Amino acid sequence: MHDPNYVKIATGLFIMLNPFVLIPVFLGLTGSMSKAQRMKVAMTTSIAVFIIMIIAVFAGNHVLTFFGITISDFRIAGGILILLMAITMARAKDEGMRYSDKEHAEAKSKDTNIGVVPLAIPLMAGPAGISVAIIDADLCNTLMSRSMLVIIIACLSALLWLAMVLGEQIGRFLGHTGQQVLTRVMGLILLALAAEFLVTGIQGAFHLTN
Repeated sequence: MHDPNYVKIATGLFIMLNPFVLIPVFLGLTGSMSKAQRMKVAMTTSIAVFIIMIIAVFAGNHVLTFFGITISDFRIAGGILILLMAITMARAKDEGMRYSDKEHAEAKSKDTNIGVVPLAIPLMAGPAGISVAIIDADLCNTLMSRSMLVIIIACLSALLWLAMVLGEQIGRFLGHTGQQVLTRVMGLILLALAAEFLVTGIQGAFHLTN
């Protein structure tokens, strides 16, 4: 059995945990906070994302088994969900992608830990991201490969923290146009990933050969 393609796994997870989507929302929700408070929110968000994704990696398959869902069925469902998100990203549209205006207003009006909700979930570790983690966990079914997956998630969580810490500088450097271009490119890559999930899922569900 071949080792999983870790570059492809890391790329897919990076796009799902897209820090360039996180930055403007993070800055909007923490605009009235002190630097120390923003750093605390950034740390909480990155830790929450790591925990959520790790739970998906180690418990996701057991949840599917409990409900009688095969990994092939889940690949098809996850592929459709990721496909819809990828189309939105390829069109560089933010609305309705992961996070609603109502959730944004509620997060600003309530004295809640915004690092967990809504920044970690559903913005970063949302349904599509959790789906990718579960599917990747099925590919990484040895101790070595599963350890590599955990390391990848840890590195991406740290990258999210860094993106929030440097959010203002990154936002000024990229500008609106730069963020739009990056979002479109990532959307195209995500479309290819969604297509692979769908094809693999259909082959597994109907016992088709390559």
